Amino acid sequence: MQPSYNKRSSHEAFGNMTKTAGTQAKNIYFYNPQFYHVFTDWILDTWGTSKKFERCPVSDCIVTKGEVPMEQIDAIIFKPRDMSDCPPNKPPGQVWIFAEFETPHYYFQSKCFYELKNKINWTMTYRRDADFPIAHGYFRKSDKPKYTQKDLDDIYAKKNKTAVVFISHCPTVGKRLTFIELLRSHGIQVDIFGSCGVMSVECNNEDRYLLSFNVSGIVKPDCFSTVLSQYKFFLSLENSLCMDYTTEKSLHRVMRHPILPVIRDGSNATIFHPPHSYIYTGDFKSVQELAQHMKMLDGNKTAYLEYFKWKQHYHTEDMYQEWNSAFCRLCERLHNPEDYRRVYRDIAAWHISPRGKHACHAPTDL
Repeated sequence: MQPSYNKRSSHEAFGNMTKTAGTQAKNIYFYNPQFYHVFTDWILDTWGTSKKFERCPVSDCIVTKGEVPMEQIDAIIFKPRDMSDCPPNKPPGQVWIFAEFETPHYYFQSKCFYELKNKINWTMTYRRDADFPIAHGYFRKSDKPKYTQKDLDDIYAKKNKTAVVFISHCPTVGKRLTFIELLRSHGIQVDIFGSCGVMSVECNNEDRYLLSFNVSGIVKPDCFSTVLSQYKFFLSLENSLCMDYTTEKSLHRVMRHPILPVIRDGSNATIFHPPHSYIYTGDFKSVQELAQHMKMLDGNKTAYLEYFKWKQHYHTEDMYQEWNSAFCRLCERLHNPEDYRRVYRDIAAWHISPRGKHACHAPTDL
């Protein structure tokens, strides 16, 4: 459902919406939430209320969808990739927020994407220079070590397979299947699950899709626990090699498990991951050299377990707090618009070629 452009009474449009006493709540409207499960997973049953903002410094905001009069919307969040047409007009003072968590490769031809010149005010993407950057999980300092040496010994004893990867999109611009075949050609055993390999009973596509974000944390148990315990390496191969683009494939979905991620993406891994917690493919001169390093670790228990020492000092968190923090900041900005006034002249250019440089690049390691 999309917003109505016909005037209706406030009671009719907002009959079940709650507001902070004595304050006009800001209406954050989701233009196309049905296309993106993450938003609905985070909001759950709190549509039309301010429950998600109760613990924010500024809590006078509500999240809405459906038929709401355009003139009663303070901010619109939408994903042009899922839209054939942009909203037809923009009332004065309304804030438009560009939200996207896939790379430009997957929507650069979307018509709406190029109709947004001088209309977008804020951005919510995986990019670190977005107004509201959203990472797929993160790590924090911890005072409680997660594993004892006995725990690590028991974990290692269960690992009788080398590498695993879950892939649902087979042909990708990052050519990750070609990369996997190169690894195999150099003696690395790789099991592929998902649409591009063997379907897993424990982790079917539907469960994996829900668990890829699992912002609310309500999807349990995590099927990865059963599958990943058998393997030493998880191939965290992104579908595109783009600036800052790193997803649950190497963050919270994988790092919560005792498995070593082998990361191939376009981000700066040192920013998103704890030290000595991963193998980065770009640190090797060739796939053959990477394979040699993996073989060494495969046969050296002491060297392999060195990659889990970070769990003595850090812990990982999923996206729930990240979403809450982002929307708290969004609510606060809406109540102080003059302090955060901005307009993106060309949002397509910002996302595809920031500062005149391509955000994405073709593979150079094949």
